[in-house]
Amino acid sequence: MSAWNDSSLLVAMQTAFGTPNATDSDYQALLAEVPTVSFDTEITELELMSGQVGAAPERIVGRRSGTVSFSIPAEGLVTDYSPSNEDPGGVPVGNEVIPMWMNLLANAMGSNLSAATTNANFIRGLHCSTSQYTSGGMASGTASSIVCDDATASNKIDVGQLVVAALTDASTVPQIGWVKTKSSQTLTLFEAAVNNVNDAAANLYGTATAYMSSEVASTKALTFRWTGPNAALCYELIDAICESVKFSWNVGEVPTVEFSYKFYEFRINKLDGGLVVPDSYNRIPQIIGSVNGRVTMRDPATGLSGTSTCGIESAAWEWSATLRETKCHGSSTGIQSVEVINPRCKLTFSIPHDTADGVYDAAGVAANVGQHKWQSSLETGYRQSVGLYVGSQVGKIFSFLVPSGLITAGPQVADRDGTIAYTLEIEAATYSADTTDTAETSADSPLDSIARVGLA
Repeated sequence: MSAWNDSSLLVAMQTAFGTPNATDSDYQALLAEVPTVSFDTEITELELMSGQVGAAPERIVGRRSGTVSFSIPAEGLVTDYSPSNEDPGGVPVGNEVIPMWMNLLANAMGSNLSAATTNANFIRGLHCSTSQYTSGGMASGTASSIVCDDATASNKIDVGQLVVAALTDASTVPQIGWVKTKSSQTLTLFEAAVNNVNDAAANLYGTATAYMSSEVASTKALTFRWTGPNAALCYELIDAICESVKFSWNVGEVPTVEFSYKFYEFRINKLDGGLVVPDSYNRIPQIIGSVNGRVTMRDPATGLSGTSTCGIESAAWEWSATLRETKCHGSSTGIQSVEVINPRCKLTFSIPHDTADGVYDAAGVAANVGQHKWQSSLETGYRQSVGLYVGSQVGKIFSFLVPSGLITAGPQVADRDGTIAYTLEIEAATYSADTTDTAETSADSPLDSIARVGLA
């Protein structure tokens, strides 16, 4: 007898909803905490006359389903990443370059899911938006722009992607930003980077970006295998669709990503258990300034993005959606398909009141008497950008950007450790300010996407 004391969690893409992945080699192990799994079986209780006093009546048992959630400390690109020899989304030297959690995030958000035609494409991250390495690809630049050597270099980067320039992959002062416009080999960033490389010898590094996309309607169903240390210990969680993704971005902490899925079938598989060692990936560092960590927001007084913002606590980024089920009597589980609808990206955090905070009148004009800037932003519909950047070396860089968000709830005031602070909720809203002079569009790239997460 062997007890189930240790666990592994593996995942693979299905070819279709209702078709479990049965190919053992397709499964990728996740370096996650032990998952929280809940099984749900539809049971109808009827007051049947059993014929004996105190006897439990028969239950009418229906469909099986359940939920699984797990947390992953954010990983960067593959350990021993060789940027001059392998690119995110390209053929790797060893293990796949993009970590599996990023592929799961891109699947949830939509990204370019039409590119994930096979499980091999899925684990390679072809549905992420990827850029490629160019040796010495920078000609010049400022903190707000990168001028590429030529069209060959700039064509490897799409508008809306994360872009990174550095003299070497070991450099601790890379230039990190989000491409807003591309014109004649000049990449203008959404907001100024903390570092200004500006060196013709600098390289442009490969990146991977997950982004909100209408292709969320084509979300790939997944099969999870939750296994123990014996071949007989394996639960298969089938037809799993993501309901939410949430990660923390508190100062001094490594971002931790929590995924929550609903699955529509589960079963024991006594042949495919056993523990599996996950592939090794770089760890994203704690978010502090010594590794280029910072948070940026748009300044209501100037209207400019990129204002470095301090005092933020209890910070969370969350993507969530509603799952709409199509029932079918002829389907093996009674569910023919699941649609992902009403996807939303929301930021929540606490920020203290400061004497320098703006006050605005009913028209949104600065005044001495009126509403605090957060209340004014709610009432006037002022758009607020939020960006996070961290990473001092290529392979360990993480960033997100919401280029145009709306405060969607009244700012709440509370005492935070003796300081008056506001709790804010900001949701990604419409955005269409990106421009390009090459072939990428919002159908196949993050151009004009309302929420983005990137690795480099």
